[in-house]
Amino acid sequence: MPPRPRSKYKGDKKKLVFALDIGTTFSGISYCRLIPGEIPEVNPVTQYPQQKDVSSDAKVPSIAYYDSKGKLCAIGAETSTSPIRNEARVKGWHKAQWSKLHLRPEELVKPGESVPPLPPGKTVEEIIADIMGYLYKCGRDYVEQSHQDGVPLKAFRDEDIHFILTHPNGWGGVQQARMRKAAIAAELIPDTPAGHSRITFTTEGESSLHFCLSGGLKVDYKERGGILIADAGGGTIDMSVYRRVKGGNFEEVTVPSCHFQGSIYVNVRAEEDFKSNDPRYADSIPLLVDQFERMKPEFKSKDSTYFLQFSSPGVNDPALGISGGQLEVPGASIAKYFGPSVACIVEGVKQQQKKSNIPIKFVFLVGGFSASGWLFEQVEKKLRALKITVKRLDRHGSKAVANGGVFFFLDRKVSSRVSRLTYGIEVDINYNPSDRSHLKRCKDVVTHPVSGRSVLPETFSTILKKNVKVKDLQEFSESYEQLSSTSAELQSIKCEILSYRGKAENPSWISSERDMYPVLCVVEADTSSVRRMKSYDDSGKAYYGIKFDIVLSLGLTELKAHIAYFDSVTGEKKKGEARVVFVDDVNTLQTAMDVDEDDTDGDPGRDSDHSFYCDE
Repeated sequence: MPPRPRSKYKGDKKKLVFALDIGTTFSGISYCRLIPGEIPEVNPVTQYPQQKDVSSDAKVPSIAYYDSKGKLCAIGAETSTSPIRNEARVKGWHKAQWSKLHLRPEELVKPGESVPPLPPGKTVEEIIADIMGYLYKCGRDYVEQSHQDGVPLKAFRDEDIHFILTHPNGWGGVQQARMRKAAIAAELIPDTPAGHSRITFTTEGESSLHFCLSGGLKVDYKERGGILIADAGGGTIDMSVYRRVKGGNFEEVTVPSCHFQGSIYVNVRAEEDFKSNDPRYADSIPLLVDQFERMKPEFKSKDSTYFLQFSSPGVNDPALGISGGQLEVPGASIAKYFGPSVACIVEGVKQQQKKSNIPIKFVFLVGGFSASGWLFEQVEKKLRALKITVKRLDRHGSKAVANGGVFFFLDRKVSSRVSRLTYGIEVDINYNPSDRSHLKRCKDVVTHPVSGRSVLPETFSTILKKNVKVKDLQEFSESYEQLSSTSAELQSIKCEILSYRGKAENPSWISSERDMYPVLCVVEADTSSVRRMKSYDDSGKAYYGIKFDIVLSLGLTELKAHIAYFDSVTGEKKKGEARVVFVDDVNTLQTAMDVDEDDTDGDPGRDSDHSFYCDE
């Protein structure tokens, strides 16, 4: 498929766009210079310091070495060189690899599953920051050396440089916040609102769709069929289903999926098999795995035998299949190493088809793992039986995510997405004994300490349900009230946004399945201009209240929030900015919510005097 022609850039000022793909095993960076009146070109960076093989499809290991004091000693392409590896072994440097997986959402970690530990004293944000800084420096150097057209790198001011950060489908606001923190530490952007606005997040699945479209993928919206993009990378296999709509855009059909069965897990299974051999050769396992990684793309037949050189030619052990320092590995064994990854893709497609309201006609396999002929052939054969056509671009797409990230920024072809979870907040509602569901919970009724009302606490108020089609700028809101004994305490609000993860279609009662309502983030807003209402309880004591809407926007690739309220002076409906603080652990949540240390309600992330109301 030939690449699509692109129009001249119509903007009135220069921009420089970098897309960073930090993979589990390999990373890359692509860029585009936007110059008024010129046709934009998207290019991958293909030259890195001490890189052995320079090609148009270059990428570098997502590996870094640190000394005992935590100082960065080597990173990226240089970690593949023999001198660096020898120095790391002699000096006892700590190796950081697969670091990206330490950012995984907890719910995606399977029991018993582990990843290589981080170097002592290093956080995952620090390591990701080092990789980001390395990629950005290499990207800047490449741009400066590759373009001698009178528009030097220094012509682009910092505020003209925009970054696209890609991440697996299964990641959300918490992981985005941690990646932004790493970008700030790497000095890609300053820690200011203007700096934050220079970062855009997108999923690897959506980046891969844009990569395929840039390569000439054509889909007729009249076909009423869907396409599934399967981005098979080092750590994850991301699946996203789209369909073409009028006007040339696409809409997401189902909630994208993320599976941890990428290329590294084939290595993990091979390593486990190697370890089952004679323990005398345990020290050679790392070398065997390294040799297996090099041989893996060449695997084509389970009927052939493959050999891995791991020792001197004088080492022979026929009982273990070792001859001339080589380990004999039957093709049938290698096929078993691939088996779970193949099954994962096939089953993942079936699950997406089950959730989709349209038939999936095509599967496009992209990503570095897709270059495996064996993987492609096995998946193609199994899905062909389901009448699904599997394709690869002429380019296997090992740089699909980085290049696609830039195309995503330029084209924005996805006009609507499907909400991943049900979002809402915890509220109190007035007790209504004539409501059967309330009557069942009459024992939970409490008297609110401010208003004296009889209320049912721990009630979930839904703002946006799961599996709802959300357009780019579409907003979802609900109205709430907050009460206080003094007007001064209503100058600001801090409200927890919960993400329901259970199976109920209309979740209502938090106490019924408390663990299914984790806090996603905290919305903080200035409410000093919100009109106050004075009321009196049954004893004649005055109290105050404010009414406002919490407004969520999830149509883009990052959650946004604000509040809407009636101004206390003008009486006009206004939009107030809100800060979204994502929560990744209890300590962060306690800081964000200023929780009282004496709180003994068993949930340190919640305020026992919660006073948000929702009219029912």
